[in-house]
Amino acid sequence: MLASTLLPPSKLLPSHFVPPITVAEAPLRNRVAIFSKSTPKLAFVARATNDARDGTVDATSSPGVDAVTSTSSGLGDGYVALFVRMLGLDRDPLDREQAIIALWKYSLGGKKCIDTIMQFPGCINLVVNLLRLESTSACEAAAGLLRSLSSVNLYRNFVAESGAIEEINRLLRRSSLTPEVKEQSLTTLWNLSVDEKLWIKISKTEILPVAIKYLEDEDIKVKEAAGGILANLALSRVNHSIMVEAGVIPKLAKFLRSNLEGSKVLRKEARNALLELFKDNDYKILVMEEGLVPVPSIGAAAFKSFNPGLHLWPTLPDGTEIERTSRQPSPFGASELLLGLNIDDKNANLEEAKVSAMIGRSQQQFLARVGALEMEEKTIPNSDCSNDQRFTLLPWMDGVARLALILELEDKSASIKAAESIATACINEHMRIAFREAGVIKHLIRLLKCDDDAVQLAVTQALERLSVSDIVCQVIEAEGVLGPLVSILKCSGTVGTIVEKSLSILARIFDLSKQKQLELMDLRRHLVEEKMTVSTRLSSTEQTVSKTFSWNNILDSVFIAQLVEILKSSPPNLQGKAASVLEFVALSDPTLAQICFLDIESGLRSAFQQKILKISGLWRRRFTGEIQHQRDLNPK
Repeated sequence: MLASTLLPPSKLLPSHFVPPITVAEAPLRNRVAIFSKSTPKLAFVARATNDARDGTVDATSSPGVDAVTSTSSGLGDGYVALFVRMLGLDRDPLDREQAIIALWKYSLGGKKCIDTIMQFPGCINLVVNLLRLESTSACEAAAGLLRSLSSVNLYRNFVAESGAIEEINRLLRRSSLTPEVKEQSLTTLWNLSVDEKLWIKISKTEILPVAIKYLEDEDIKVKEAAGGILANLALSRVNHSIMVEAGVIPKLAKFLRSNLEGSKVLRKEARNALLELFKDNDYKILVMEEGLVPVPSIGAAAFKSFNPGLHLWPTLPDGTEIERTSRQPSPFGASELLLGLNIDDKNANLEEAKVSAMIGRSQQQFLARVGALEMEEKTIPNSDCSNDQRFTLLPWMDGVARLALILELEDKSASIKAAESIATACINEHMRIAFREAGVIKHLIRLLKCDDDAVQLAVTQALERLSVSDIVCQVIEAEGVLGPLVSILKCSGTVGTIVEKSLSILARIFDLSKQKQLELMDLRRHLVEEKMTVSTRLSSTEQTVSKTFSWNNILDSVFIAQLVEILKSSPPNLQGKAASVLEFVALSDPTLAQICFLDIESGLRSAFQQKILKISGLWRRRFTGEIQHQRDLNPK
């Protein structure tokens, strides 16, 4: 026992003098209090930590702990060695618990305090050993200290080599843990997973199922840390299959949906993880099936060219006009601006898809007008996406409206990216109808007239995917797509992929028309057999069919000649599409004069000789029979 400090006569001391107490003289249970009193900085940090658990600097905060400076006194630093010795395995468990709590609070002072702790070799191993204790306070403090140490780049490897990853993995598998212990432990792994070498090591400890499980925890800080771990581990494609099989996509996707609330950090980490999974073609559709749409990041400057028609009478996103119920101007000048916002009115009689399109358009236009779109233009760390390939994931209602908004901009490169995203997102009928209601078809057809191969390629890809739906295909034809497509095919220098996509769109449009014509013929035959008046029953159907096509475009000799040339010398996939278009022309035009003049029979013979193009014998006999019949009628 050290001797007590001798005091000078009291009359020689100032009135505020406090006699010093040596640590050896104080009981073990009071040493933490002495340590905190001797370091005013630590007392403040301890109070902040008790009030809010997010006071620690780690992977979720910026700037990093490297930038934090410490103002702790030399007296406080001198106690570090004592408390490190108190972590020894031969010490009383209560002393070890109080020592780790003191060191954890001390480490919150900044990088200088952390450097002081790391001057003692073997300290990390003693801290990791404390994770095995049953004491909740000791486990929380030990994990908290490891969290502080791992937030410094220089010490991450030391923490990993001490066995912290394995011990935390074991700790997190306990049946009952406090939210504080889970938060500190998961955040330590979050900090370690920033390093590429360490995320591989973490993956081998089967921590992924544990992190996915904690996405459903009640504590928001625990969810954030679990999401951060998954976002970092998703950077390695080796982990993708494990994550998907564990059901991570639905759990992450729910944090991005607009009807759910969550922290900004959690949404960011969930989006980063899903973006990495989205890059894998095997799981791209799974992400979109959760109601998420890929949207290109074009930069905030591109949206400055957006010019909404504020003084125009409002219309639905697909162009449908809204009936004016009153011609009287509003006394407040807001009648046109506010019209249509009360879409929940029972008398509105709007479909759910139209309502969603209106809400999405209103939200995106508002954000564009106030300059709030893409304010944060930071790339994802360790991501292989360049600035030209960056994109984000939005809930389908916002994503569809954002893509429609981008198509309205004057930026050609942005339009190309938006068209490509539309082609990617058309995975089901729901999404194709959503794009139709958002009014993207008229913008795509407008861009199709642009004399640029890159624009035409992206647009034809989008229209081809949209035309899979019969309902949307009719809208595409009604918006006037035949003229631009025929112009593209008439140009001999068009890229082969554009020709293929254009022929696919035309073939689908004509297939629908052939179905209508066959239905019309069947109906006519049925009515004739019943000796009924045909004209009254078929007027509407005939008008529908007659308005379907522009014959001046389809029966253009240059266009037909180009189809025949494709039929003669193109690959089998193009030959089949060209033959399908020519079949419709042959069935629709009673004279077939232009087709006979161009000798389509030679093109058919060339196609059949390859023995690759699979055309039914019935179609071949019907088509060639029509040609022979017309030749008999017109021998010249």
